[in-house]
Amino acid sequence: MLEQRERMNQHIKQLEDLGYRSFQIDEIIRDAVGIAKIENLTQAQMQTLEEALQEYVSFAFKCKGKKC
Repeated sequence: MLEQRERMNQHIKQLEDLGYRSFQIDEIIRDAVGIAKIENLTQAQMQTLEEALQEYVSFAFKCKGKKC
């Protein structure tokens, strides 16, 4: 569970590095799990959020240098 939280934090850092603003990341989190705070998520919510963050990071990398 600690490793999964670390991966989520890495994905969030990647999104920030790719130009996402904190309010956008909060909205991604809220859309994925219903709340913007990730401190007290269940295991299922953490899995859902990790998948959503991975998708956004993948999309951002695909769009980097292109107009998407």
